[in-house]
Amino acid sequence: MMRAGARQPSILLLSLFTGWVLSPFIALALANVWSPNWQPITRTALYGVMLGVSFISLSVYTLHALIPSMKAGFIYLVVPAACWVFIALALTTAAALSPKRR
Repeated sequence: MMRAGARQPSILLLSLFTGWVLSPFIALALANVWSPNWQPITRTALYGVMLGVSFISLSVYTLHALIPSMKAGFIYLVVPAACWVFIALALTTAAALSPKRR
């Protein structure tokens, strides 16, 4: 991302892109801190989501590096958004399926 934004004169825009790209990973790290109070099925889903987001991001960003004709801005906007959707769907589904505490 830093190489793709090297021609960008705005440090603010580059900082916003960096925050956007890192946001799913930061959210998962915070969720990992809070997860000891969660049901086991939800924690297991969280760990699976962590692996899935890492794999998806690494795969798409590597593909972008191998095929430079793809637009960098599009990739760096869509991948974090797709990761957020994946995180939300997986964790809400796991939370809905987990047994409730009494």
